[in-house]
Amino acid sequence: MDSKENIQSPSPRSQSDAMEQAPPKRKSVWSAKDRIIRLLWGTVGRAVWHCLPCFRISILRLFGGRVGKRCTIASSVEVTVPWNITMGDDSHIAEHVILYSLGTITLGNNVRIDTKAHLCAGSHDMRDTTFPLTRPPITVGDNSYIGIDAYIGPNVSLGNDTCVHARASVYKSFDDGVELQGNPARPLS
Repeated sequence: MDSKENIQSPSPRSQSDAMEQAPPKRKSVWSAKDRIIRLLWGTVGRAVWHCLPCFRISILRLFGGRVGKRCTIASSVEVTVPWNITMGDDSHIAEHVILYSLGTITLGNNVRIDTKAHLCAGSHDMRDTTFPLTRPPITVGDNSYIGIDAYIGPNVSLGNDTCVHARASVYKSFDDGVELQGNPARPLS
C-alpha cells in the first residue's frame, strides 16, 4: 500500500467550518467624537502645533489637554491624543519626545522630560488572539526627571523625586526618591 493513500484530505464539511470560524471583527475603542477630534488633531492641530510655537500650550488646551503654569513643550514633541495629557506647573518637555497618549499621561509639577524620551500609554492585549487595544495610564510624580532616550512603559507610576537615567527602560512602577538605570530599569544602589 502506497503511503499517499493513507493521507486523508479534508472533507468538504471541515473546510466550510474553517471558513465560518473567521476571527471576530474588532470593535474600535474610539467613539465617533474621538475619531473626529483625532482627525482634526492629526491635520489642523499638528500643522498649527509646528508652525506657531508661541501657541503650542494653547493648542494642547484647545484639544483637551490640561497644562499648568509656566510649562514648555518643544515643537518636535509628538502627542498622539492631546486630551489624555495632564501637566503640572513648571514642567518641561524637550525636543523629539514621544507622548504616545492612548491612555492618560499625567506629569506632576516640575517634571523634566529630556530629548527623545518615549512615554508609551498604549499597547495590545497579547493574550487575546484579536490583540485588542489597551490604554493603561502613566504617572510621573513631582520633581522627577526622565533622561535622554528613556522609555516609560504602559501602566507605570513613578513617585515624586524620581530620576530615570538616559536610555533606561521602565516597565514597572517605583516609589518616591528612586534613581533608575538600565533595561529593565533597576534602582541604583
